[in-house]
Amino acid sequence: MKGYPAAMSLRRNRTYAIPFLAAALPPSQIAWPILVVLVLEYMVWPFLTQFVPDVPRCPLCKGLFQWSEIDTYDQRGRRQARPFSFPCPRCQQTIGVPGWRKPFLRVSYLGLVAIFTFLIFEMRGDLFLGYVGILLATIGAIRIADWFIWRKLEPGRPLESDNPSLWT
Repeated sequence: MKGYPAAMSLRRNRTYAIPFLAAALPPSQIAWPILVVLVLEYMVWPFLTQFVPDVPRCPLCKGLFQWSEIDTYDQRGRRQARPFSFPCPRCQQTIGVPGWRKPFLRVSYLGLVAIFTFLIFEMRGDLFLGYVGILLATIGAIRIADWFIWRKLEPGRPLESDNPSLWT
């Protein structure tokens, strides 16, 4: 055989060796409860929030307003973080998030890390992926809890420093 058919028959008869290391490593896994939480937080929750109006209500005058009415921007035109206390756009009284927000989020964060850490050691799966999974699941759960807390505005909160960190 000469030419193209000979070259094709040589290609068909080649056997490709799988590297020894790749064959020895099992595919990495993550504990299924952490995976379920991640899917719910980062795929289902954003879809569900599209159907819930995010319109806050002043606890004093009971008037509805838009978050865009209290947004502030820096010199470059970027939106700054939402202040924790601010005057109501309707009645100009000071309102803000509840005082128990920061301690609640701290305790929730530490509790969720402890629960998910227990899960990664009890369930089968890769520890590194489990660790990354717990961090992402915990951050997602705290974001969801904070979303509900921002819906519970309280009257008369004094203007406080707007430090978004949970630990300062």
